[in-house]
Amino acid sequence: MTLNKIYRLMPNQIQDWAVSYQGWRLRKYRFGKDFNLALENFLERDDWPPEKINEYQQKKLSEALERASRTPFYQRLFTEMGANWRDFNNPKYFSMLPVVSKSDIKNKLDDFRPRLALKSDKMLKTSGTTGESFSFPVSNNIEPEQWALWWRYRMWHDIRRGDKCALFASAPIVHGKLDGRPWRYDKVNNEYRFSIFHISKETAATYVESLNMIKPRWIHGNPTAIALLSQYIIELKLKLNFKVNTITVGSENFLGWQQEIIQKTFGIKAFQHYGQAEAVANISECEHGNLHTDEDYSYVEYIDEKNDGSLSIVGTQFNNHAFCLIRYKTGDLARLSNDQCPCGRYGRIIKTLDGRLTDFIYLPNGEKIASLAAPFHDTENLAGAQIYQENNGNLLIKYIPSEGWDEKNLDEIEKKLRIRVGEQINISFLQVNEIEKTPRGKMKLVISDYSPSS
Repeated sequence: MTLNKIYRLMPNQIQDWAVSYQGWRLRKYRFGKDFNLALENFLERDDWPPEKINEYQQKKLSEALERASRTPFYQRLFTEMGANWRDFNNPKYFSMLPVVSKSDIKNKLDDFRPRLALKSDKMLKTSGTTGESFSFPVSNNIEPEQWALWWRYRMWHDIRRGDKCALFASAPIVHGKLDGRPWRYDKVNNEYRFSIFHISKETAATYVESLNMIKPRWIHGNPTAIALLSQYIIELKLKLNFKVNTITVGSENFLGWQQEIIQKTFGIKAFQHYGQAEAVANISECEHGNLHTDEDYSYVEYIDEKNDGSLSIVGTQFNNHAFCLIRYKTGDLARLSNDQCPCGRYGRIIKTLDGRLTDFIYLPNGEKIASLAAPFHDTENLAGAQIYQENNGNLLIKYIPSEGWDEKNLDEIEKKLRIRVGEQINISFLQVNEIEKTPRGKMKLVISDYSPSS
């Protein structure tokens, strides 16, 4: 009998113990000496001036290039280019190296290893939201360092380890039909882990009863799930009898309507961070609502591929001793801002995270158009939306209105979409009660049944 089957058969209280045990195991791995040292260093660098950060970044980039020179892939590349790794140790020449993607790497892992595998190395698997998941090795310092970075960001928002947290994560925590409470308790980390797969109009009151009983200081998790619950709280006029101090979200693009409906429900702004398992780029939102590139974590490039203002996020790892990702294409899109942030922290500011390169539609001429989140960012009283490209190429915008919705908003959405897709494609709208989600409970902005060859 598998562990999953055993877990399903346990009563709720025993499942709490199982969840707490798993929390203890992860805590031992993530929050040991490597974590403490990394957090101390991240906090120190928070106060560094730009020139000192740039100097540190150049040092780490040099280390990454030297490490890459010991891999079969980059040994061949440098030989073909008649160069060595030192020749690329400035931004002008570094940009001459090829951008690599998952498809370039996933079946050639050994080509990107700078050394033999160690017992302490771990295989990490990407979530596969691009439809192209893969596993790759990491040295044992990577996860603790990544968690230290995330905890620096959380500390910006007055969150401390051990604060009572209502967690809405993608890991299945309640199996089968919801029978009783929609959460399991990780006592070790003081986390009430809510199931994101059982949120519905019928169960929303049960979720609210649980939150009112728990009174979490902090809510964190998947924005699709938290926004969906918020939608039902407003729609059903359910009452929250506690004040949450902080809401943070991650793991997927945080869309404008999700931000608005969460704030309307809980009375505070939710903050986001952006990262990925590959650890090549991280972006953290400060207390002033600005998204800062974490320049002391990796070397991030924002590359304009289509001259439309939306930039591809490409990153280089600093500290993975088991695997080299140099100029790795994340598949995510962003727009830069020229604003200065009153928080005083260094790091290029991101105006918006524009979704994924896989969130695209085809025009009649076969051209791909991505960066389709922006038309929805500023739409008021929207509880959800999704673009569906039908098999004839037409676009159907499925949307869920919230309290105070004005049908005139649809005209504004269409105008903004037209700027991107032109006039040669039909756009229609359909009001729905629910938006299609992935098996992991996330929302894809674009669903398509269209192929330009059909």
